[in-house]
Amino acid sequence: MLDANIWVSYLITETEQKLVDIIVDNDLTIFRCDELLVEIARVLNYPRLKKYEVDIPYALKVVRKATAPYELTYPIKRYIPTDKDDDYLIALALQTSAGFITSGDKNILSEKATLEKKFKKLKILTKAEFEAMFTK
Repeated sequence: MLDANIWVSYLITETEQKLVDIIVDNDLTIFRCDELLVEIARVLNYPRLKKYEVDIPYALKVVRKATAPYELTYPIKRYIPTDKDDDYLIALALQTSAGFITSGDKNILSEKATLEKKFKKLKILTKAEFEAMFTK
């Protein structure tokens, strides 16, 4: 499971192929939900990111092609006390048994120890940890 900020990071630096290669080379199944696609599009529309001139339809196509769709089951529990908008990411990882979430979000990273203790099969990784783990 990759957070929207991870996708955006690869897209604005035009290194999305590196991410796709990691996914393919390691035979990873990365899940996405509609909420994630909406968040990626929303973030790419931020005025401060306009300078990167990311083609949003292309970006969403990359995400769709590199991921497996999943429809979240509602209601979603509260996992991130400081930002309920991040709860769907934890739910996606748990509902799909993804095993990990890669995120740069401070709210998610601040809950890393609590979430990993509560959900033994869940690991929360930074982008650097993800790349170190899966780059050959």
